[in-house]
Amino acid sequence: MAVPTSTILGIFFWLLGTVASSLFCLLIGLVSIKIITHLTSEIKEFEVIKEDPVAVSLFVGGFLIFAALIIHGSALNPIFQGNVVNPLSFINSYRLVLLLLAYGISLVIGWLSYKLFANLRLFGIDLDDINKSPQAVGLFLFCYEIFIGLIVHASLSLPL
Repeated sequence: MAVPTSTILGIFFWLLGTVASSLFCLLIGLVSIKIITHLTSEIKEFEVIKEDPVAVSLFVGGFLIFAALIIHGSALNPIFQGNVVNPLSFINSYRLVLLLLAYGISLVIGWLSYKLFANLRLFGIDLDDINKSPQAVGLFLFCYEIFIGLIVHASLSLPL
């Protein structure tokens, strides 16, 4: 049974859109991790995790989960889509704006949550104690990566 050229072209554009969307979102994740390390200046993330292979593996494991969420969300609803080779119709501007808003919101909520816990010492916990253990810092980064992955995945999954 012959497959129409339009179907093959549609699959090609979906694949291209999924890959482009995934790479764009992964870049957002890397930038987000760099920004959160500056916002949580009390935690010396990358200096501390280098001391322990378990901490590094937690960081890498969190990034893999983040990447999986991004690829899944991008496959469901890529930012870059369309069936014509025209840059204006290839980019879903509504989804792109939603993604950037979700990214900004995740940074603000992550930073505010950290500051709230750090300054109010809720439950009598000093967040600076995270620096005492490379594994604790690795787990902190692991959880943050899952947090941003879920936020970006949700923004990619919303129907527009």
